[in-house]
Amino acid sequence: MAGDAWWKRKSGDGLAIADAPAPSPRSFWQRLVQAPLWLKIVLGAALFLAFWYGVVGTLQASIRPDLTLRPTIQQLPAGGSVTVAMAARLVQHEVDERSFTPNDPFFFPTGFTRRTPAYQAEVIETGRDVISALAEQAPTPGLVAAAEALATPPEQWWLQLGWPLVQPSAERQYRRSMVALVEHNRAMAAGQGRATAPVAAKRLDPASAAALATLVAAVDAQAEAGDRLIRGAGAGNPSVQLAAARGTAFAAAMLMRGLRDDNAASIRLSGRAARWGEALDALDAAAAVNPIVTRQTDLVTVGYSLLIAGNAMRDILQGAN
Repeated sequence: MAGDAWWKRKSGDGLAIADAPAPSPRSFWQRLVQAPLWLKIVLGAALFLAFWYGVVGTLQASIRPDLTLRPTIQQLPAGGSVTVAMAARLVQHEVDERSFTPNDPFFFPTGFTRRTPAYQAEVIETGRDVISALAEQAPTPGLVAAAEALATPPEQWWLQLGWPLVQPSAERQYRRSMVALVEHNRAMAAGQGRATAPVAAKRLDPASAAALATLVAAVDAQAEAGDRLIRGAGAGNPSVQLAAARGTAFAAAMLMRGLRDDNAASIRLSGRAARWGEALDALDAAAAVNPIVTRQTDLVTVGYSLLIAGNAMRDILQGAN
């Protein structure tokens, strides 16, 4: 047909174009092998960064709280303080059993994460506030040393831009605090460091009341920060704020369990055992909120749980005075 003449024209070598063999398509890997060196370097670097920060960083950035956490036998000898032992256990959990991220430099897998550092920093700082309150009421060598070590900023790495260039990292200082807390409990088990003044049977001892008051302040601070973010009156990232609130709730729940065990007899006589349970349930609920994508409703849920916990804890403190 005349209309088919266009594809029957001869090529330069005398073959019809329709009869010429079609070139075999090169595979992706063939093209990659033949790519310029600079392109191979760029692609390799991109794949490495995606694996380093995307895969390894994600595996190290878990912030699921373990509400079944309990002190070890070494941390809680017979006669020791459960609150002190729980503080040591929290430090061990965040520093030794997990990757501690608040002071990670940019080249670490978690160097660019923000949620996990906020969570872990709040766990450590909540424990620091409780130990500091206990040390003010009963300044034993172990509690004082632990409070000083826990005062180290979570962002402190061993290498600094200022002077001195090298100093103990936050993890190293926190491990020292853990050792000091264990030594304090050993001293208590041996009969040292105990309060000799009589305490009213229906009231918390002054040190426990001071520790509980610090937990109330920490819980209220997180509730207020979340409320400001919800109302648009404060700056911040919702996912980071949620992580910080969960870290505070987790640490407060664990330390409050320690205070409850240390004051079990007084709590039974006070008639406020139900308020302790209410506060712990609310703190557990706040710590357990773990959405894939943080929404405003998540902040509202956690804030409401913190509000319930704070009100119950204030009621407990009113009966402790």
